[in-house]
This record gives sequence, structure tokens and C-alpha cells, in this order.
Amino acid sequence: MDIKNRTVIVTGGASGLGLATTESLVAAGANVAILDVNESASDAAREKLGNQVIAFVTDVTNERSVKAAIEGTVEHFGAIHGCINCAGIGAAEKTLGR
Repeated sequence: MDIKNRTVIVTGGASGLGLATTESLVAAGANVAILDVNESASDAAREKLGNQVIAFVTDVTNERSVKAAIEGTVEHFGAIHGCINCAGIGAAEKTLGR
């Protein structure tokens, strides 16, 4: 699949697996919209990766927040061609004992 000049949303795209995904997509020539709750990490990723990346502070559990980010992505890049969900929304807790 040729993703050059295509636009992909990456939820949780500012750190961990999401950031690695964002970096790979940009290296392949895609435009990426990062949707992440961490504004400083999103800004850092955008600055590092350049004009192919935009970032929106987005809570993926909030429909309005996601809708605003989608609208902003379409306004900026003209279209959305894919979405990769890497945002983690679960609570961290111990799940296994002795």
C-alpha cells in the first residue's frame, strides 16, 4: 500500500507505540494527525517530525473532542485516509497475585 501523501490519524500518537507508528508513517511520506491527551508530548512530536504532522489535544473517550480533531484534520490536510488507534484508556492496576 502506498501511503505517500495520504493522511492518517494516530490516536495516542505522541508517545510509545503511537509515536513509533507516527514516525514510521511520516518516514513513508504520509501526513499524520496526532490525537493525544498529552499536549507537551504532541507538540514535541510535531516539532521533531515537521510539517507532515499536526496535533490535537484529544480525549478519545469524548465524542466532541474526537469530532473537533477530525474536522481540524480534514480542514488542514483535505481528507483522512486511515486511522490507527494506539490510545490507551484503561486504568493501570495489578491484575494477578500469587
